[in-house]
Amino acid sequence: MVIRSTVWLGFPNFVDSVSDMNHTEIWPAAFCVGSAMWIQLLYSACFWWLFCYAVDAYLVIRRSAGLSTILLYHIMAWGLATLLCVEGAAMLYYPSVSRCERGLDHAIPHYVTMYLPLLLVLVANPILFQKTVTAVASLLKGRQGIYTENERRMGAVIKIRFFKIMLVLIICWLSNIINESLLFYLEMQTDINGGSLKPVRTAAKTTWFIMGILNPAQGFLLSLAFYGWTGCSLGFQSPRKEIQWESLTTSAAEGAHPSPLMPHENP
Repeated sequence: MVIRSTVWLGFPNFVDSVSDMNHTEIWPAAFCVGSAMWIQLLYSACFWWLFCYAVDAYLVIRRSAGLSTILLYHIMAWGLATLLCVEGAAMLYYPSVSRCERGLDHAIPHYVTMYLPLLLVLVANPILFQKTVTAVASLLKGRQGIYTENERRMGAVIKIRFFKIMLVLIICWLSNIINESLLFYLEMQTDINGGSLKPVRTAAKTTWFIMGILNPAQGFLLSLAFYGWTGCSLGFQSPRKEIQWESLTTSAAEGAHPSPLMPHENP
């Protein structure tokens, strides 16, 4: 995205040649299509991986997941991302790359392929996370039949982590949904430059700037949601972030008689 933006701002003549319907040059067109597909592919893959993360978290708690599911996640995430990206690009640029982002009939499939995984994550992940948190509480209660402060704290850590992940997604991508809704509304109007539509155009430009800031920040903010600030330190990992199911103690009696699955000096 940095390279694409730099070329767009620093070499306007290079980019303008893409818009010429009659004699589009090959390299500007290749850059336009290639960079757009690359960005869309990686963002789409990120969305699918976040969905797989939510599914896997639920299956792990339900003891229904294993190493065999990792291959399935790879096929699902990268396969669906590639398939949707190619399909969206074909619909957007066919029959010529000179039609880049021109025509509502070409743009709608492109938007669908980009925002379908995003909407899936925004809708399905909260449901899966909530089911996971509920299953965690049941699992912890079922180990010894009691629910102590340790179990409550463990459940709270999991719940907060899921909440941070969804908060990052909403913050980073809500502006995109608003912007695309505004652009779609403008496309439906007969006169986009009309005076009555000036507030809509201003709102679209404003959300565009917000998108330019928040979309690239998603990776950094997600890393904070998963690992916190201490996750940036090499060779250091906060023990409070690790969920050790097998060494979890649930009663004072286990404190007096340590489990063989945990070190003797561990409280």
